Amino acid sequence: MYILDLLFPKSCQICKKEGQYLCNQCIKLFKKNLPECYKCRKLSNLYMTHRLCKDDRNPNSVFVGWEYNDLTSLILKKYKYSGVKDIAKTLSEIFVQRISETEYPKYLEGTLLTIVPISRRRQKERGFNQLSTIGKAVSEKFGYAFSDSILIRKKDREHQSVKNRLERSYINYSDFYIKKDLDIKNYKSITILDDVITTGSTLESICHCFRKRFGKEIQVNALCIFRGKPYYLSC
Repeated sequence: MYILDLLFPKSCQICKKEGQYLCNQCIKLFKKNLPECYKCRKLSNLYMTHRLCKDDRNPNSVFVGWEYNDLTSLILKKYKYSGVKDIAKTLSEIFVQRISETEYPKYLEGTLLTIVPISRRRQKERGFNQLSTIGKAVSEKFGYAFSDSILIRKKDREHQSVKNRLERSYINYSDFYIKKDLDIKNYKSITILDDVITTGSTLESICHCFRKRFGKEIQVNALCIFRGKPYYLSC
């Protein structure tokens, strides 16, 4: 046992039971997402976006592990803002297991996996990008090529957590750019890893970047740990 574990014993972030950052009983409380279309949220085989729902902004498919709710939001806040790297490792383990329960890994064979980047200021605040830890775990488990430096976020913007839902729904296509020397000819698709989908504006902005650079036919998928319940803005 590590000395730090003796001085600062790990405890479940939900029930406070000592031993792990997430105990097995609390993991069972996570509500699994069913395979659904990214856009209309209706059931869809292999998480594919329905043909009639597709446009240039939408990913071809989006795998989501669990529903984002009051319970899982506690975990996400600890994971993002506590500065404890082991929480990201724990989340990596259960997310890899969740993906393994499905046929989705076969669908992604030959993909290039990357992550939603954070700004330099956010990186400095947190000390590391937790998604890099999860991305490496996913790539090692399923044999995907992985790079956490393909995408670059242009500007520091206000934290998503302090915006209301309508503000988060606005898509700013100038938020990201792609490394100039990226060559994708050896890959069947691009897969974006993110921790949570709320409105989808970040994911759609990145899809737009890739299709603007490589053409509309490029296949862009996503792996997301959490996603909220369907929500429809009034017209």
